[in-house]
Amino acid sequence: MSKKILALAVFMAGSVLSLQSQAATSNGVLVNANIFMYNNSTETTPGGESKSNSSIYDIKLGYISGNGLYLGGLYTLRKVETDSGSVDGNALGASIGYVGASGFYVKGHYLLSAEYDTLKEGTGIQADFGYMTNVTSSFFVGVELTYRSIEYKKNEASPGMDSLKISETFPMLTVGFIF
Repeated sequence: MSKKILALAVFMAGSVLSLQSQAATSNGVLVNANIFMYNNSTETTPGGESKSNSSIYDIKLGYISGNGLYLGGLYTLRKVETDSGSVDGNALGASIGYVGASGFYVKGHYLLSAEYDTLKEGTGIQADFGYMTNVTSSFFVGVELTYRSIEYKKNEASPGMDSLKISETFPMLTVGFIF
């Protein structure tokens, strides 16, 4: 599995460096998916082995105007699997940004609602800075650096909690289509 992910990352990085971008030369609908995966395995002697797999998937849909203005939405999913079980989460938000003709882009998202395991009533922000390049006239690949900060107001497992804020920065691979 990790060899397949590495091969995909090398292919995408090579595509980003070798192809000229035409991502925002005209207006259209942009549909893309981003993925982040982190897998960890720890061995203790004596003791045993423990594993942890984390994945984040962003699905974005928006419109790029002729001048590069991006307006759209974001739906994100998160899953963390450990030896003791798994935890899921999701968030939904509205987006604004700019996609340049060279392929570089910046997007800001306001996360209107978020949940993660027993954490509920979350809101926050996400900022994306990345680069995408066309593989064909409508299909593109790219890379992105994402900053996300979500504050949860309710914890079903700890009713006395006032709030919990989680902030993180991580890289993502991007694939998508422009229509």
